[in-house]
Amino acid sequence: MSKIIIETLSPIHIGSGDLLQNNTDFVVSKHGKESYIYVTEEAKILELIGSEHIDNWLLSIEKKESTVDLVKRYAPKSSPADYSQRQISSYAADIKANETLKEAIHNGQGLPYIPGSSIKGAIRTAILTSLVDIIQDREDKIIQKRRINKEGQRPIEVPKLDKNKNKLLYADKIEKELFGRDPNNDIFRFIRVGDAYFDRDSTIATRMINLNITRKDELVDKSKPQLIEAIGSSETSTFSLNVTADYYKWVKSKFPTLGNLPAKLQSVSGLFSLINMHTQKLIEDEIEYWKNVEKTGAEYYIETLEDLLEEVKECRNESSCVLRIGHGSGWRFITGAWTEQLSNFKTDVINAARPQNYRYSEYDFPKTRRVDEDSYVLGFVKLTME
Repeated sequence: MSKIIIETLSPIHIGSGDLLQNNTDFVVSKHGKESYIYVTEEAKILELIGSEHIDNWLLSIEKKESTVDLVKRYAPKSSPADYSQRQISSYAADIKANETLKEAIHNGQGLPYIPGSSIKGAIRTAILTSLVDIIQDREDKIIQKRRINKEGQRPIEVPKLDKNKNKLLYADKIEKELFGRDPNNDIFRFIRVGDAYFDRDSTIATRMINLNITRKDELVDKSKPQLIEAIGSSETSTFSLNVTADYYKWVKSKFPTLGNLPAKLQSVSGLFSLINMHTQKLIEDEIEYWKNVEKTGAEYYIETLEDLLEEVKECRNESSCVLRIGHGSGWRFITGAWTEQLSNFKTDVINAARPQNYRYSEYDFPKTRRVDEDSYVLGFVKLTME
């Protein structure tokens, strides 16, 4: 069992699934130049205003009265800290009365955390993409050797979109080939990842916007803002990561149908090597793409990606790697972008991934990136073996 240090290189949002309403579920308070969000706690509010005023509380909610004003009426000396469960440092400007906050996931003790399932999912995507590349190279060499066609290449084939059943394209076919035919035979059973818990006061609030390629010259698009809670940059924690290669070999001897465990997946250092190559390629592709977009607004986005690329390149000894996780990661990082190699990428994959694609056929896919108001990216973490 390896202990892994996880450091957030940029804010990380893994959502709880709840949207918190301003002036009800949270309140905003300023202390000098600093701004904070206080997530309210109903029991503490009731204790301050008194149970005899519960009807007035319900009435104030109907009238959309601020929780601050309500509590001040019955407990004039109170402050938001007196009736909140936690405090969040806010980097979002001018939070409006009707805004909602996408809450980050917390455990029962109120600690924000990155679930092991989220880390494992991101690792799985990185490994899937790396192995698809290996299979593509292998098949290309076989085809070249047999001289099946003049170009010596054959894209990976997947089933086309089943329009009758209205289903989207999934990676099932490729994953079954690479990892195993079903959950019982999946090699990722032998890669075990724990949760990473962070300090209670490590979260921030920031507002997400888009870089959006449209007919306008400006890329920054603030038409669909979203306030989110995220674990801030430069926060650290630890979690467990275990590759049970010996156990895999024993199970494989008993059940030959079990998927094959590639050499690079038989150790944490091997995993880190594949993850880092995967992240480096995606960042390099992203930088190159946006440098060729002849519009304004992506300059700082490119600059932050270049800084992150340097972090990736510093992970040379297989004891560390950079991985992207969670909200704001974007389609290419979430999927690994391996579907771009598919023969039906333009005909089926894009249509499935982008609703009403006919309206946007003149644009590249994907054409938007989610960033915060300062064009800063989310989701990058550095993993290091202790």
